[in-house]
Amino acid sequence: MEEIMTATTAFIRGEAAAASKKKGHTSWKPQDQPKRHVSERKSDFRGQPREGRGSSRFTPLTRTPKEILAAEAGKFKPPPPMVTPVEKRSSNKFCDFHNDKGHNTDECMQLKKQIEELVRAGKLSHLIKEIKQGRDQPKVGKKEVPAKDKSMAIYMVQPWHRMTRQKVTQSFARVSEITFPPLTTSSGTEGPLVIEAEIGGHMIHRMYVDGGSSTEVLYEHCFNRLRPEIKSQMVPATTSLTGFSGETIWPLGQLRLLVTIGDAEHSTKAWMNFMIVRSLSLYNGIIGRPRIKEI
Repeated sequence: MEEIMTATTAFIRGEAAAASKKKGHTSWKPQDQPKRHVSERKSDFRGQPREGRGSSRFTPLTRTPKEILAAEAGKFKPPPPMVTPVEKRSSNKFCDFHNDKGHNTDECMQLKKQIEELVRAGKLSHLIKEIKQGRDQPKVGKKEVPAKDKSMAIYMVQPWHRMTRQKVTQSFARVSEITFPPLTTSSGTEGPLVIEAEIGGHMIHRMYVDGGSSTEVLYEHCFNRLRPEIKSQMVPATTSLTGFSGETIWPLGQLRLLVTIGDAEHSTKAWMNFMIVRSLSLYNGIIGRPRIKEI
């Protein structure tokens, strides 16, 4: 559950950064400065530095401001001059951003504000802490796939790598066998039923058989890898979907496909109406209760 929330939070941050870029939103405006000073004077946080009180405005990152400045120097605008009088500045601290003494680089508010603006504009999104952690999560349960199968199947595509880091080729010949995940003695029959099936001419792995679902679902990352002539058959969805926790989403569309489960000697076929859903998932799709009965 913790891993799911980490990935979801990172996804929301990415969406928010993209939306802010379209709206031209910035995290700090000069005209808002007087109001900010008034609110600070009225607050009850006595004895705390201003940076500490305002630190929640900044997105948690995987690098310090000094490290980001060194690595991404070309993305920053020249800073305004320091406002603290020269005689009151600390001679023991040096700011690489202002190239002057007075405070450390990691304490520089002007540098932090510009970093936050770049994060909201999507130019430093790779440094957001949740996204970095999501990419570093260990891969659990990954199995070696024979080379001969790699060219004829659609496998699970990891959430953050699904669009750019995995090259998938497809062949539409029927395979000779269907395999189910092994169940250990401890898991008994309580483990999820995950199968592979031929859907629309593709052999698609990691299809979750869910007796609690009232409809069939095909996730967007799998839909995008179907042949163009198959994807062009998608029509608008006429109803929304409600999840087990009460959230409601509108599908991208619906697509009717012929599903074949089994091999050349023993198989069954059924037409299924898949809802195309944009959502993070460990599976490529879901076969729900209506078609379980039919097959």
